[in-house]
Amino acid sequence: MDRIYCIGKFQFDSKEKYQEALDDIEKIKCISKKMDINEPGVAQRLYTLIREGKIVFRSVIGDDYLLYLSDMVVEDYRAVARDSFLKKLARRLRQVSPRQVVGVICMAGAVVCFLVFLGSEYHDRQKTKELERIKSEREISAASDWLSARVLDEMQAEEAGTQGKEDDAKEEAIVAQTETVENEVYAAEPIQEIGPEILPEYQELYEKNSDFAGWLTLEGTAIDYPVMQAVSQSSDFYLDHDYNGKEDINGSIFLDSRNDLEEPNDNMIIYGHNMKSGMMFGDLKEYLEPAFWKEHKKVIFNTIYEKAEYEIVAVCLSKVAEDGDGEFKYYDFINAGNKKAFKRYVKNLEKLNIMDEEISLSYGDKLLTLSTCNNYTEDGRLFLVAKKCEK
Repeated sequence: MDRIYCIGKFQFDSKEKYQEALDDIEKIKCISKKMDINEPGVAQRLYTLIREGKIVFRSVIGDDYLLYLSDMVVEDYRAVARDSFLKKLARRLRQVSPRQVVGVICMAGAVVCFLVFLGSEYHDRQKTKELERIKSEREISAASDWLSARVLDEMQAEEAGTQGKEDDAKEEAIVAQTETVENEVYAAEPIQEIGPEILPEYQELYEKNSDFAGWLTLEGTAIDYPVMQAVSQSSDFYLDHDYNGKEDINGSIFLDSRNDLEEPNDNMIIYGHNMKSGMMFGDLKEYLEPAFWKEHKKVIFNTIYEKAEYEIVAVCLSKVAEDGDGEFKYYDFINAGNKKAFKRYVKNLEKLNIMDEEISLSYGDKLLTLSTCNNYTEDGRLFLVAKKCEK
């Protein structure tokens, strides 16, 4: 049976190969005593000497040592490359002036702002498409309801002849019956109070979200939006939510929570953000120019119950007043109450109005106020007051 020689993990099937391995181990020990392969460049020199045949190994142990050296060389290369890169970077940074550094930072900031703008632009376009879809559905619904009404009118006209005689006979019978009854008390059924009917074109939008209050349009601007009804429990909800109730930085156009749609107040107040993109009430600032105001006084505000047109009579700049300072708070005028209070309100408007025309308002007029932010001062506000037109 042949004898097997072992050195660590290596096995040798002959004494000659075993002896060659022992010789290689001695060479490696001798090299290790004379050189420190952890010093920079040593592993590279040893690797080169072995590859050139100036140091010869005859066994697998020598081959294994060569592989070990090659790993060391690769690591040295990485370290050298890393150090070289860092030195070059440091040298470049030392050569860069503070002005150039500021320029690079500004450029990076501009790129970030541009990307944010693109994202915002995409978001606004999606919202615009959604609004156009809602407006289209509203118009189709109105046309369908008008056609249905025409058909019903024609059918009712045909039946009117035959129904007329039957109704007259029933009415005579009822009159005759009531005339024969004297001094008798009957229990009356409770009367159910029925609110105003929702306009057909807004029925579907109202069913999707019962906060839907109507639609606001200002000709000559991009303001053409659904109006939501804020509630006292969460009056600021639509500051950062869209008409579907989803979070949105643009928010929505919304009616003051104190306003009542079924029994309209003297002054309906609608709020919206002054967005730089022009969305929501971003275009209200156009009314700061007298020429624009004179050409675009018409406002259409259709509630879910009634269609109405208004005429802008005042363009005012104000600010949010602190409690107790006695300043005029235009946003607290909901109902006049009496002529004196209304007259006081008009006088305050005249002080804030930036237009040179006289404000033509009378006690009993129904008003619409459109309010948004304006940076002319801290907590500044821009608001437009419009008077309801006679039908």
